[in-house]
Amino acid sequence: MRRLTILLTAVAVLTSACAEVGTVGSTTTAPTTPGVFGAALHSFDQCEDLLDYYIEQAMPLVGPYGLPGYGPYGPAFLEEDAAGGAPRRFAMPSTTQASAAKDYSGTNVQVAGVDEADIVKTDGNRIFALVNGFLQIAIPRSDGVDIAGSLELRDWWPGQMLLFDDTVLLIGQDWQSGRQPLAGEMGIAVPQSMVTRLAQVDVSDPYRPELIQTLWLDGGYVSSRLVGSRATVAITSSPVGFDWAYPEGSGLRSERVATSKNRQIIRDSKLDNWLPYYVLESAGRTTEGRLLDCSSVMAPNEFSGLNTLSILTFDLEDGIGSWDDAGVVASGSTLYATAERVYVATQPWMNWGLLAEDEIRNKAEGYRSRIHMFDTSGSPRYVASGEVTGFLLNQFSMDEYDGSLRVASTTAPQDRWWSGESESLVTILQLEGNRLAEVGRIDGLGRGERIFGVRFIDDIGYVVTFRQTDPLYTIDLSNPSRPKVAGELELLGYSAYLHPAGDGLLLGLGQDADKTGRTKGTKLSLFDVSDPAHPMKIDQVTMDGGYSQAENDHHAFTFWNGLVLAPYEGWGRDGSSYDSGVLAVRVNGRRLTFEKVLRAFEDGPISGKDMERLEPWRWTPIRTIVIGPNIYTITQGGIAVHDFDTLDRITFERF
Repeated sequence: MRRLTILLTAVAVLTSACAEVGTVGSTTTAPTTPGVFGAALHSFDQCEDLLDYYIEQAMPLVGPYGLPGYGPYGPAFLEEDAAGGAPRRFAMPSTTQASAAKDYSGTNVQVAGVDEADIVKTDGNRIFALVNGFLQIAIPRSDGVDIAGSLELRDWWPGQMLLFDDTVLLIGQDWQSGRQPLAGEMGIAVPQSMVTRLAQVDVSDPYRPELIQTLWLDGGYVSSRLVGSRATVAITSSPVGFDWAYPEGSGLRSERVATSKNRQIIRDSKLDNWLPYYVLESAGRTTEGRLLDCSSVMAPNEFSGLNTLSILTFDLEDGIGSWDDAGVVASGSTLYATAERVYVATQPWMNWGLLAEDEIRNKAEGYRSRIHMFDTSGSPRYVASGEVTGFLLNQFSMDEYDGSLRVASTTAPQDRWWSGESESLVTILQLEGNRLAEVGRIDGLGRGERIFGVRFIDDIGYVVTFRQTDPLYTIDLSNPSRPKVAGELELLGYSAYLHPAGDGLLLGLGQDADKTGRTKGTKLSLFDVSDPAHPMKIDQVTMDGGYSQAENDHHAFTFWNGLVLAPYEGWGRDGSSYDSGVLAVRVNGRRLTFEKVLRAFEDGPISGKDMERLEPWRWTPIRTIVIGPNIYTITQGGIAVHDFDTLDRITFERF
């Protein structure tokens, strides 16, 4: 049933070492014969060999309460290791940020031609929205919109979807419930655990969408991409099905007895305890089994955790009943993809909230994120791994360009409560032989701050750090072995999302702030970055007390034919009024012109008895798309339509 023609070879995992701590913007160049992290990965001839690997690595970790910390996103234990390889650059396509030529805006994505899953999708002829437990379908018209059919998703609320032709792929997570679809015939107890669910829906008739098949997968959803009809989905799964022994009462003896029993449980474990399981329901039939073939799984010689990172590719022309796969015994938390490659970053799990300040500092100083590279141009194939110092913010922290992978990171956790010393850096990795090697690095960015926004455009990187002020750094990456700070711009507040606006212009959406770092409300900034050595802020628009979800989710941001559209909401200073809508701001040359707030069906702000009557939070925009002459704003309650040129409201249709 599955296509398992995977070309997996044992390759080496690497990261370059020997970094110097320099001044702000100091450059580190990899030595001629670098010390490296990483170890050769190996595959397994027999399933018994893979099981032995899991058991051997788990035995030192098991204790009186089982395997500590292994939830849906359990820890990956990063160790220093060594590998070698002759330098060899690999060809990468130059990615652009421009949208493909079409008459509708679609989903705002990082890489042109690589679609990303979201809660709203359109092909220009239909609008699909995940709201209130339904897949809603609407038909855009020149004079408004028609609400077509819907599909009730009775026992789950998928959080994202992909669209190809007449197929919608719904993606969601849920905790295993009473149905326990993954128990199957494993013959072991299955506790509550994270399960990813994929559902294929036929939308050829928009008035009668039909659920075709459903695929359950052990593990937590990382991310997904769509190139043509090829969907790539990344899952991180943990060990499952262990009925642990626990201490019977207090005292050292009871803990030692429980530990002894748990070690025996590990010795008696089966491969189904370690590899993710799947259940497929299609046309009234159920098939199930291991998600990965043993020969598809690779493991590092140096232990990197007990979780399994699965990369699955589906041809949506054929549906989700068959797939190609590759696996690595490691975790995954952040995914970046081009048309031919997928990079998944592993950030070791740790409950920072339970650590004292000095413990946090010590842990953070040695913290490294591992990045796994897969070739997804055909059947997914593991290629190499590397490591960088620090924590990644999000998918925009990685970017592939002209033979290099550029990675922005911060040496502090990405949590606002962090009060320790920190700095940010950009590391350049290249494929050398069978490993991702560090060839250059610039560090010392934003000391005492952390990254709030990052974007790479061709050979320039833009990094925003923040604590009280917002330095916007422009990083010259034209020489990968010697990156350097080209310019720096100090501002109040920060930009959490950066978007190219053409002709040497850059948009920044974030928060305005005072001199103490206290945020004041939504801010849209326009930067002139035509001269990287002298970046300038040339205009801005602010909304006191406001917040836009596009600050933290770029899918909510739309820039179409010079018009910025961003969902907005905010409460009045005394909390008695509420306003929501879409900020409409035009980019006129080097100026920003605030046009208006596009509201769903009432003017605002709303206060008093209208708060109870209108329940305005139900009409808060979640996404905005442009199709032909109109702007379509999707809310939980319906779709508002505005004229793109005049911004006048045409209609509001309820779901």
